[in-house]
Amino acid sequence: MEFLTLVAFALALNMDALGTGVAYGIRKIRIPFSSLLIISGMSVITILFSMLSGHLVSQLFSPAFAHRLGGIILLLVGIWILVQSIRENKAEDHPGDSNGTLLQIRIQALGLAIQILREPCRADLDRSGVISSREAILLGVALSMDAFGAGFAVSMFGFSPYLTAGIVGIGHIVLTYAGLLMGKYFSYSSLGRQLALLPGCILIALGIFKIR
Repeated sequence: MEFLTLVAFALALNMDALGTGVAYGIRKIRIPFSSLLIISGMSVITILFSMLSGHLVSQLFSPAFAHRLGGIILLLVGIWILVQSIRENKAEDHPGDSNGTLLQIRIQALGLAIQILREPCRADLDRSGVISSREAILLGVALSMDAFGAGFAVSMFGFSPYLTAGIVGIGHIVLTYAGLLMGKYFSYSSLGRQLALLPGCILIALGIFKIR
């Protein structure tokens, strides 16, 4: 049961990687295996750091309370991701509507990472059709943004940080290549809308299951 939970968790965190792979497959942008290892490695490092931090915090509470706290945090992370996905879908339907903008990000690196998360092809900065190692770092930052809070939450369940990070890393590589293959046959806009809501829903379901 623990392994199935970790697989579902990895699937939720790596839906962005699948969508990115689809976008690159459509545009025939290549991701060398070395670059993919960098991107996946950043997700692994984020999960490890967040889970080790979560383990330290969980020692302050009883196992039962820490378990429920992890479920609540995972539920909140899932809701946040789901709300952001719905907002982005609405923004795509009304691209000229800027009234919903609550925050302008002026930190250049962070702002670019968020743009890449919304439009994965922006990571190909030099328009070469290949994601270089430098571009892979930026793409890795974008794709690991949601991993910290979720990793912190799942650490409260007593899962191994190293096993969890390993499953997430392997899942990232597999789903990215699956997305590249799917990109040859599907439209990114239509598939991306369907995928965008799935991570939040999975994390919400896991959170509710663990709170019980």
